[in-house]
Amino acid sequence: MSIAKYFESGERQQDLGHFRNLVLIANVDGHLDERELGLLFKIGHHIGLTNTQIGEIMDHPKDYAVIPPISKDERMEMIIDMIRMMVSDGKIVEGEEKLIERYAVKLGYKSIDDVDVESIIALIERGEDNDTIITELN
Repeated sequence: MSIAKYFESGERQQDLGHFRNLVLIANVDGHLDERELGLLFKIGHHIGLTNTQIGEIMDHPKDYAVIPPISKDERMEMIIDMIRMMVSDGKIVEGEEKLIERYAVKLGYKSIDDVDVESIIALIERGEDNDTIITELN
């Protein structure tokens, strides 16, 4: 782990923690599917991570802390990314559902019941991006 990690902004550390969660969800079934790997790189690049940073987090996810977002939209975007990762390989396993439930609370939801998971999955399957999903659910 680089010493530079200690000097990153709170928002940057939040992004790293979010990516860590996605890595753990993708790996919960013990197999990193090609679609999961592609989605990890897509989201990682979207939040400004380099390939090296993506690899480091994938190799050592437990080295990164989860920092909950302040805004409702950021929290929603993170949970959408997690659900998107959960469904990316075409199958949902119990371990993924349990992690999503736990992460929902860590992100600031009272419980997973505060997240309309079924609607989010339907919108993901329809091909909607995160902004559209947030707009439709607000």
